[in-house]
Amino acid sequence: MAEYQGIIEEILDIELYMFQRVRSSGTAPCQDEPDAFRKIRASIYEMWTGEMLESYLSDLKAAQKDGRNLLMEKYARMDNLMPPLNTNPLIDKIVEIETGWQEEIRDRYPTIYNRVCRSTAPAQDGSNFSIYLKCELETYGDNTLELYYKNLINALDKGENLSLKMLERLVRKGGYNDLDHAEKSL
Repeated sequence: MAEYQGIIEEILDIELYMFQRVRSSGTAPCQDEPDAFRKIRASIYEMWTGEMLESYLSDLKAAQKDGRNLLMEKYARMDNLMPPLNTNPLIDKIVEIETGWQEEIRDRYPTIYNRVCRSTAPAQDGSNFSIYLKCELETYGDNTLELYYKNLINALDKGENLSLKMLERLVRKGGYNDLDHAEKSL
């Protein structure tokens, strides 16, 4: 993944710039903590393929060129302030897979889940994992969505939970040895 670190950093720079300009119904805690934002988002992108990263970076640059703020659009969608941005059917398939993975995290690591994960419990706003993810995915281009879905299917075929792997990376960045260590410590 080291060969893609430059792309990840560029994505994080653009996203952070966009994120700090989001004005929604409430300020997200990470808006005032850029290092936390970068750690969380990097933990996600470190699980992506190079092709996914390049495609998403292209989405971000195209949005910038068009004067769009994809993170502002995501939060506006979460607050139901605008209609869906993308109705690609892969979005619902991705959300279904990742929601299942989140439920596995909740069952295996309830303390970590309750402290750092968005709930899968029914809610009609961005506090719900499925709504948050769906609104984010709507900001992705179709090529990025296709690559994203392919990455998830590849993981499923191997019996892997990428959300669990991302969370493992995040807790290690927080100073824990692994998820079991974090769960016991918290």
